[in-house]
Amino acid sequence: MDFESHNAYTGTLTRSRTISRRMRSPLLPAIPPKALAVIAIVLALAGCQTGSGAHPVPSVAQIGADLKCSQGDHAFEDQQVGWGFCYPENWRYLERSQAIESPPGLDLTFDITYVPAIKAPCPTPATPPSGSPSPAASPCPGDFANMIISTYERGSSPDLTSWLHDNLAKATPGDSISWGNATDAVRLTDGRRVALTPHHVVVMDLHAGLLNLETEMSARLNTWKFSF
Repeated sequence: MDFESHNAYTGTLTRSRTISRRMRSPLLPAIPPKALAVIAIVLALAGCQTGSGAHPVPSVAQIGADLKCSQGDHAFEDQQVGWGFCYPENWRYLERSQAIESPPGLDLTFDITYVPAIKAPCPTPATPPSGSPSPAASPCPGDFANMIISTYERGSSPDLTSWLHDNLAKATPGDSISWGNATDAVRLTDGRRVALTPHHVVVMDLHAGLLNLETEMSARLNTWKFSF
């Protein structure tokens, strides 16, 4: 995956029992140099032929192509965990994954940095009368935060309340929320958001940092698409 075009670097992937990563295809055997030369000539000749007017199409599905993002936002979509969302164009992220044994699932951790197209120094914070400097205006280039999005198997739970009782017994449900096309969703009193889908339960945990994830992600809850 190209870092520039996708604004991301994906770390080593691990496997969950049921929500798993697709393994890479084995490497093809080495092709003799003479055979490569012949293939190159054939491709060159084919490129000179007059086509029927058909345009080439990507061999790999575009990431997040089916998400409706606002102008300037980028899309992230993981078809294997079954969800996707829109995020600000100036975010760059490193993605790491970790299998969860009980309840079975997969953690995706996103280390996010604010990288504006035009880098400028962060303004110097003004000093209030009390003498304590106020925080610099955010976001500033290099501001950092991370979030963990966990995807669990729903199992036989008939509803979100039952799943929370069986798997996150210490969690205290707060207000019901609207989260994309989730069947049901709630925000816990500790700030985590939990979404119920036909087959999964997704938990989003935003970790405080210099970058304000809460404002940006809460404003984009309606862009989420749950596939499973």
